[in-house]
Amino acid sequence: MYVCICAAVSQAEARECIVHGEARSIEDIVNRCGAGGGCGSCHDRLADLLSKHSPTGAHATSAMSR
Repeated sequence: MYVCICAAVSQAEARECIVHGEARSIEDIVNRCGAGGGCGSCHDRLADLLSKHSPTGAHATSAMSR
């Protein structure tokens, strides 16, 4: 299942980026795997993944204001 349609990034890909400590914010996810860099409609889903899977309990922040 895609978490970001614009970048064709699956939920599993985004989760792996978070779990392995590469991403601690939505901006990190955009930079690491591309999810969230398009229209921004996936930011809520990405924030949910961050809150559930971040090893450090990262706070989901968005570099893009909508």
